Amino acid sequence: MTGKTVLHYKIIEELGRGGMGVVYLAEDTKLDRRVAIKFLPAEVARNNEERARFVVEAKAAASLNHANISTIHAIEESDGELFIVMEYIEGQELKNIVGSYHDTPGLPIDQVIQYAMQVATGLQAAHAMGIIHRDIKSSNIMITTGGQVKIMDFGLAKVGAGSQLTKEYTTVGTAGYMSPERVKGEKVDQRSDIWAFGVVLYELLTDKLPFSGEYEQAVMYCIVNENPVPVSQVREDTPLFLAETVNKCLIKDPDQRYQTITEVLTDLKSREDRTASDPTIATEAEIPKSRPGIRLNRRMTFLVAAIFILLILSGFFMTSGSHLLKNLFHPGTALPEQHLLVLPLTNIGGDANRQVFCDGLMETLTSKLTQLEQFHGSLWVIPASEVRGNHVQSASEANRAFGVNLVVTGSLQQMNNLLRLTLNLVDAKNLRQLKSTVIDVKKSNLSALQDESVSNLLAMLNLELNPEAENVLQAGGTTVPGAYEFYLQARGYLLRFEKTENIDAAIDLFKRAIALDSVYALAYAGLGEAYWLKYEALRDIKFVDQATAACEHAYKLNNQLAPVNITLGLIHSGTGRYQEAVQNFNQALEVDPTNADAYRGMARAYEAQKLLEKAEATYKRAIELKPDYWAGYNELGSFYYRHERYKEAAAQFRQVVALTPDNYRGYNNLGAIYYLLERWPDAREMFEKSLSLHNSYNVASNLGTLYFIEGKYSEAARMYEAALKLNNKDQLIWGNLASAYYWAAGERQKSQKFYRKAIELAEEQRNVNPRDSELLSQLAGYYAMIGDRTKALACLDQSLQISPDDAQIMFHTGTTYEQLGEREQAIDWIVKAIENGYSKSEIEHQPELRKLLADARFKELLKNKTEHQEKRSD
Repeated sequence: MTGKTVLHYKIIEELGRGGMGVVYLAEDTKLDRRVAIKFLPAEVARNNEERARFVVEAKAAASLNHANISTIHAIEESDGELFIVMEYIEGQELKNIVGSYHDTPGLPIDQVIQYAMQVATGLQAAHAMGIIHRDIKSSNIMITTGGQVKIMDFGLAKVGAGSQLTKEYTTVGTAGYMSPERVKGEKVDQRSDIWAFGVVLYELLTDKLPFSGEYEQAVMYCIVNENPVPVSQVREDTPLFLAETVNKCLIKDPDQRYQTITEVLTDLKSREDRTASDPTIATEAEIPKSRPGIRLNRRMTFLVAAIFILLILSGFFMTSGSHLLKNLFHPGTALPEQHLLVLPLTNIGGDANRQVFCDGLMETLTSKLTQLEQFHGSLWVIPASEVRGNHVQSASEANRAFGVNLVVTGSLQQMNNLLRLTLNLVDAKNLRQLKSTVIDVKKSNLSALQDESVSNLLAMLNLELNPEAENVLQAGGTTVPGAYEFYLQARGYLLRFEKTENIDAAIDLFKRAIALDSVYALAYAGLGEAYWLKYEALRDIKFVDQATAACEHAYKLNNQLAPVNITLGLIHSGTGRYQEAVQNFNQALEVDPTNADAYRGMARAYEAQKLLEKAEATYKRAIELKPDYWAGYNELGSFYYRHERYKEAAAQFRQVVALTPDNYRGYNNLGAIYYLLERWPDAREMFEKSLSLHNSYNVASNLGTLYFIEGKYSEAARMYEAALKLNNKDQLIWGNLASAYYWAAGERQKSQKFYRKAIELAEEQRNVNPRDSELLSQLAGYYAMIGDRTKALACLDQSLQISPDDAQIMFHTGTTYEQLGEREQAIDWIVKAIENGYSKSEIEHQPELRKLLADARFKELLKNKTEHQEKRSD
């Protein structure tokens, strides 16, 4: 083009080229001035829809007239080619200026502030006119020879985007500035520009992008799922206010981000005089998160053991098991310890129908890697159910929650008739990407996606498959692509088993897989698992029969599959057939000697048979096998808790904290034990430490319970309210909040609406499981507090019929009768609760029982009962 004249523009030289076309320096012969002209890609010019969109966008951009925005002079067309005529700027791209400094990680602080404020001012002017840039990046920002910022290509990023998220001309550099909502294919607004501004500000300070990767898909995954390395860790002299501005721009939820660029500019202007000499150095300011965890039950001594078990069956594997761990892999340069977690795959483009496929692929990939633990002693893999159940979304969270040192991240993207899977191996401690791979398969050959994924991951881990391990990976599968796709989608739905409609969807998809491949053993096992989950949700016995039938058919097809035996074992345990369950788990362990689900089932079967010494010894052997794995100590601690060996439980939970100092569950569990031991200051310290690590509604609720027991009812109410901000669907917390307000000075009038909210949610839960005795006893208390005597007594009667020997139900019954004004009944049930092991100390700290405890009849009855028991013991 050099030397040619297009209309009245004489081309002088090429200035650059990129995804949105080629830019030339030209002379406007009419107005005798130098301009920059950009020719749009041919696909835009040829497509009528794209042409029309271009004209609309370009006209809007041309209306901007601001000192920090490059001016558009004209929109032209020649010989079918579209081009725009822009202000020619003598200067450099901001990207090149950042890279030219070698004495500091980025630009000098005062220069960062100067450029940032000018960029924000230009964006403010555009946003005020309803114009969004959509492609803010350092290469789209020019700095004139006089130091003035000029934002280029305003409003044109939408042109050429079409219906797909990425085109062939999208670059990794551009991807690094995309907002999470844009990556997911959601609607973008001015907050997406604010995100990109935050990326540019991070880049100005560090000469690095906050999200990076070898491939575009890897970058996109990080944007959606990972938190960036805090800017202050990359550059120590970053002023606190700049670090905070970066963090707030880069909050993944746009509703939590800065809502307008004016807010950003206000923050920058208010501290304009704070430069590199600022003595306040930024430290990590984490982006807000919220997730559920473990809690104490409604002001009671209930520790919920929600972390999975890792057990070893017998001493055989300790003595001769070393033969299983040698020479089956060739470790090469693998890390000596490979503690791995596979994060949920990012669904590039946001197609809802493909999301369950992504989830199912993540689950099966995790399962396959887990099966390889038996061949490599240093490898252990976190189950997908634990990852999802604990809402782990990033490598840093994985390290804190589970103590893993390696994380697999990835994304899935559809490209015409291909699926592209990107996998990244990440150092979870140092948050560095170690290796990356891209796998392209035809949609008609989806089974290859799993095989190649496992193969590539093993290569990244420097592990080599042997024939025996290869046979294990292939067992029970299918060669029918359609059946495999249905199976993956079903597994994805089954990860969301909390909703019965997801279980129904999984059942339908497993059946469709079986219809295509009648000998697909794993699909039958999955169908059995889905039916069992439906039984657990609805308590309808017919689903037990269907679950058993499906698993027995899978067993006939292939009795050497661990999932088949494990599901049968769970069904047998769930129906009280513990010896048969032990046989199933034994058979599973013969195939897969390190299967965590089999160990879990085996332990619970032993415990249910009161074989406590064997269960305890098994927990201890599991710890001996993997002494650096915190979950074994957590499970042994939970075992001790269940059998009221609280001091021993505390010792195990302290070991959890020692192994994973940032594991909020360890502190929460330890706090729960201290609560039971009535070491309340220690319990508070643990709960507060847990809450500082993770904003969990369960831990906040626990802290509220502790305040309640101490008689600090207003503080308890505040903590329960904090818990409800994180999860407002738990009836227990609504009931706790109501009780806190009932006893807080001058706040009693507030309690009634909260009791009614607790009743509403509890009744919904009751519809799902009408035989939950604890729920019924809690509901009785709520009805008593609002004065509904009939419903309160009806709920009490049902709960006592279901669990007549439960000390906690007895306690609830006593408190409910006390609220209803029936002191004699209340005294009788509270004494029974104490006789059956309920904590007398905790009873003494319940405000609703103060008058009862002072009643001479209670004191006399308790005294007589105590003396009678002492005589019997003599």
